[in-house]
Amino acid sequence: MFRLLCMSFKRNHIVVIIESLLLAAAIGLGIWWYVYNYVVLNVEKAFEDGSFYKGEWLSGKMHGSGVYTLADGAVYEGGFVEGRKEGFGKLIRADKSGYEGQWKNDAFHGEGRYVSSKGNLYEGEWECGILPQGRLETKDWVYEGEFRRMSPDGTGVAVYEDGRVYAGYWRDGYKQGLGRLDYPGGRVDFGFWDQGALIRSGRKDFRTGAKVYGLDVSRHQGSWKWEDIALYADSKGKVYASGAQVGAELQPSLFVIMKATEGSDLVDPNYAGNVVKARTGRFIKGAYHFMTTLSDIDTQIDNFINNAVVEKGDFPPVLDIETPHKRVEEIGEDNIRAMALKWLRSVEEHYGVKPVIYTNDLFRKKYLDTPEFRNYDFWLARYAKKEPESGDWILWQFTQTGRPRGISGTADINVFDGTFAEFKAYIDKAWNPEEE
Repeated sequence: MFRLLCMSFKRNHIVVIIESLLLAAAIGLGIWWYVYNYVVLNVEKAFEDGSFYKGEWLSGKMHGSGVYTLADGAVYEGGFVEGRKEGFGKLIRADKSGYEGQWKNDAFHGEGRYVSSKGNLYEGEWECGILPQGRLETKDWVYEGEFRRMSPDGTGVAVYEDGRVYAGYWRDGYKQGLGRLDYPGGRVDFGFWDQGALIRSGRKDFRTGAKVYGLDVSRHQGSWKWEDIALYADSKGKVYASGAQVGAELQPSLFVIMKATEGSDLVDPNYAGNVVKARTGRFIKGAYHFMTTLSDIDTQIDNFINNAVVEKGDFPPVLDIETPHKRVEEIGEDNIRAMALKWLRSVEEHYGVKPVIYTNDLFRKKYLDTPEFRNYDFWLARYAKKEPESGDWILWQFTQTGRPRGISGTADINVFDGTFAEFKAYIDKAWNPEEE
């Protein structure tokens, strides 16, 4: 009987021990499972391919922040998610090429900068390892625009070490299609390019830049593409007042003057976008205010100063005066002149550059041919073959029905009284009169 009791006790004891061991194993397995799936560990791990990782680890994978040294010598330091590079990280390869920026799923994705083995720097917003648009900097030039396979392709602007600037179309790293190349001395090459070379017409009898043409735009022109803008001209380079003619040559628009404001509270709805286009296309840009007699001139001054983008090197600010003759008679010539002078003087004091007056030939002759306006330059509208006759002019708007390439509707076309080199010198002198 006693023996049976002992045997029973031993069996029960063994069962308890086994159950305890099983419970401990289950608890241990649960702890391991929890740690494996939910606890981030700091590890140092060597892999069979010769790579090595030191950093945070979760679920058997690199997860969190760490340093991963590949067998070929490349080193990545940054974020990981489930074994893949993700978040912010920096990669340096053995050939000194590398990338610093945002990653997703092991690829460059988001804002980042890549340096090639040749030392070329690429910056921009990457998409799954591809840079569709951004900036390239080499020892010889800086490019901003579209890319394909890491080469300029599409539209973009290149600024060269020697001061040349090309704005236009590209393909596989070459100038290809319509584009404009400006030289520091005022020379301009413009037209269609093929594999980096300008295609020259056998009937062209002018030097681009000897005459300076440009556009003024507002919401009335609607949308326009800077990369497609061109003016149609005859074989001597004279731009047509209307659309393209058979066998027309092309002239560039070397400046774009944009309507910024009108009256006391109106801002042209296309102005902000037009400024971006003018900057991107490397046009010399300008801004004008359309003066009305329906609001106080002080509020009109504030409207322009608060909304216009006027920067050193721009064409000087412009006051557009087109008051109908009947309205001039109603409020008086002296009041019109007083409003204009207050705007001109206030804007000059604010920006440090003397503004230009835009009006038509007849209006100037009738109302603005007075001593107080004789030290201002005029931009005159006269839609005829003959130049304005009311006095000297800096710009002549010779048509309002031009049809430039790149604009769907009609546009005003203007010409400067001089060469492109003289045009740039005029702007430089306007902003730096003391250097004269």
